[in-house]
Amino acid sequence: MSEMRKNKLTQEWIIYAENRQKRPYEFEKSLIKKEKRNTPCPFCRGNECQTTPALYQDREQNWSIRVFPNRFPAVQYDKNQKVEKETFYEAIPAFGRHEVVVDTPHHEQTIEQFSLEHLQNVISVLQKRFIDIKNTKNIQQVQIFKNAGVDAGMSIKHSHWQLVGLPTVSKRQQTYQTASLDYYKKHNHCILCDMIAWEKQQKVRICGETEHFIAFAPYASRFSYEVWILPKKHISSFALLEQKEINDFAFILQKMLKRITQLREDISYNICFVEGGTEQTQKHDNCLHWSVQILPRIGGFAALEFATESYINSVLPETASKWYRSE
Repeated sequence: MSEMRKNKLTQEWIIYAENRQKRPYEFEKSLIKKEKRNTPCPFCRGNECQTTPALYQDREQNWSIRVFPNRFPAVQYDKNQKVEKETFYEAIPAFGRHEVVVDTPHHEQTIEQFSLEHLQNVISVLQKRFIDIKNTKNIQQVQIFKNAGVDAGMSIKHSHWQLVGLPTVSKRQQTYQTASLDYYKKHNHCILCDMIAWEKQQKVRICGETEHFIAFAPYASRFSYEVWILPKKHISSFALLEQKEINDFAFILQKMLKRITQLREDISYNICFVEGGTEQTQKHDNCLHWSVQILPRIGGFAALEFATESYINSVLPETASKWYRSE
């Protein structure tokens, strides 16, 4: 049974899910993909019996998108969960929901190879699952993410997304919310709306732009070639995107990912959806702005990063943005 423990010094909640040790893992420690699979891929069409029952499938037989609860969940929806409490430390049951969205039936296909229409459908399904999890009682934060490649934490090569509904709000999310609220109190504006205006004025870190979205390399990026995608209109939650905006978002997301995959062969990256706020901040939606962060995994963190949370980045965002603009 999973549990969550709070670090008294950093205020971070850590999820302990020992069942995830049993996950299938398709990569050797040397970062070379295994030559042969011992078992069929559970995410491929025809192997549906190897996953938990589907929560959603776009077609009964020849499906192209399939959603199901994670077989090795980090958090579990169990009302009877209990943990042994200590008087000094703080712990709670790791209550929540953990779902997998398989976005293609083809084992080798990657997201930048999808048709635009298919990717738009994938984003729409993600939105529906997000709303469903968000409406679950006692869920405080819903995180959508995609791990692509071994360096990004991917365990099964087959392309997929994950959604995790948590009973707590992460420290990073709390930081985003606090910074946004403080900025709004001081300037009476949304910090990310002002950031978009500044980047459009400076014109040195913009990576791409569409009718409804803008992509730029953040001024103080942690990762080389890190890129953020934001709606130009003030939108506080992924749940609020209209279909025309979903279609536009799919276009710019795919455009950025195509450029990232050209950086080097088999590059890994993470995609993180960042909600403007959580259940705690619904009344402050006017100063909270939804965004997406794409984090290419070039190099890795070492002692300085772990000890100080000060990141060393060898590529200036101005240099990165030139790469994204030069097609």
